[in-house]
Amino acid sequence: MTLTVITPPGEPAVPLVDAKTYLRIGHDGEDELVADLVEAATKRLEGASGLALVSRMVERCVSAWPARLNGRGYLLRPQPVRALASVELVDAESTREDITSRFVLSCGRMCMRPWSFLPAIPSGGHVAIRFEAGFGGVADVPGDLELAVKMMVADGYGRGRLDAPIDGRLPDAVANILATRREVRL
Repeated sequence: MTLTVITPPGEPAVPLVDAKTYLRIGHDGEDELVADLVEAATKRLEGASGLALVSRMVERCVSAWPARLNGRGYLLRPQPVRALASVELVDAESTREDITSRFVLSCGRMCMRPWSFLPAIPSGGHVAIRFEAGFGGVADVPGDLELAVKMMVADGYGRGRLDAPIDGRLPDAVANILATRREVRL
């Protein structure tokens, strides 16, 4: 299973001016560093949470049909999913067959339409699922997630490094924010 970003986000999850204000930086001398910190913090937060903050088009490739596709549906990641763009069968020679009409998006899950069936995946082939993921533009990023990115930027700025701490843990306040967003399974 692979995930490829087809169209990356057009803007950072936190504008440079907002990050600088949070850090109380009043000059332009560290703009490049702060922009890099925002990018690194966003990637790390998205990886830890399974979320896409700013919208992008992604393609997930699977070599077998997901088990729950006929039941509750296949939960697409990263969340939130805004639109299902296409579902294609891809054979070993990379020839694509569009089968999007057999599926519908419901609560971030790709589900079978009633009275549809799953075609066989060609030998040596896969299924390519393209969808738009993310909350929307930078103005649509929820405030708690924007704050989490800013906290991670401040953490990196204070350490003077872009990488994660040696133990790989998120700052406690950020981990607490993400804990409130975890999906509860009953």
